[in-house]
Amino acid sequence: MKALVFYGSGDLRLEDVPKPEPREDGDVLVEVEVALTDGTDAKAFARGHPVLLGPPPSAFGHEFCGINVATGQRIVAANSAPCGVCAACGRRQETLCENLQPLLNGAYAEYLLVPARIAQTNLLRVPPAMPSEVAALVEPLACCLRGVERAGIAAGDRVAVLGLGPIGLMLCACIADAGGKPIGVGGRAERRAIAPAFGAELGDGQGADVVIEAAGTEDAWLAAIDLVRPGGTVLAFGGLPVAARVPVDAYRIHYEEVTLRGAFHHTPRHVRAALAFLASDAYPFERLITHRVGLEGVAGLLADPPRDYLKAAVIP
Repeated sequence: MKALVFYGSGDLRLEDVPKPEPREDGDVLVEVEVALTDGTDAKAFARGHPVLLGPPPSAFGHEFCGINVATGQRIVAANSAPCGVCAACGRRQETLCENLQPLLNGAYAEYLLVPARIAQTNLLRVPPAMPSEVAALVEPLACCLRGVERAGIAAGDRVAVLGLGPIGLMLCACIADAGGKPIGVGGRAERRAIAPAFGAELGDGQGADVVIEAAGTEDAWLAAIDLVRPGGTVLAFGGLPVAARVPVDAYRIHYEEVTLRGAFHHTPRHVRAALAFLASDAYPFERLITHRVGLEGVAGLLADPPRDYLKAAVIP
């Protein structure tokens, strides 16, 4: 079968590889209908990734919708599942599960094997009326739902979102759904133009109750801490390179009691909530998918994305 294989920074190759086969009871072989590009994949393509990818050469891609070969059912699956028995899971910190890895990769391919440990917890049937491209948004939307929960957003909170890429726009929808008032900060004009469709008003975010960093840059981390009101919360949502060290404003953290939290990944509860949120048609999530490419077009798109690019549907 055809599949994209990651060999190192900027080195993504389309190869003929063996079709995966179930190795144990509960493994699910999926014929991929569509995979989606995302910002994490773009970062991994450019510089590798400390968590997402295995040692190169590595399978690549993790947002997808496909057909369960054994049953013919259309399904989505998250890229991990907590074990439920380790110390972190016992503390209900499932995103810190000691057995969370390896994460599932390989969606940029004709077929993908979902291991039993994920299939039994985080493989879901897609509602009949839901387009496959929209269903494939389950994993990133689940991360956003957990991030909003982690930020402790209350009804009426003014929540600034730094970065209006696909994740930032999904975060705005999640904030609005939680009763907050999302404020889109920064971003290209093309992205700012669609932010209101995801519940956001535009502004500078100064004095917000909560600030969510969704740009994945050191400058955005620092700007988020500058913007939040005294006593407010900053959520570090966008990941930085593993060696990054951000000089945090100690005065704000201590004397102004600003809370700084991280948010990583999703839980089974949020995966299910994401699928229900997509099914509600409350927001035009389909507008996040701006391009369509084959497997051969992924590397070029990630290396030089068009100005109007948000996410691409990859058709194997």
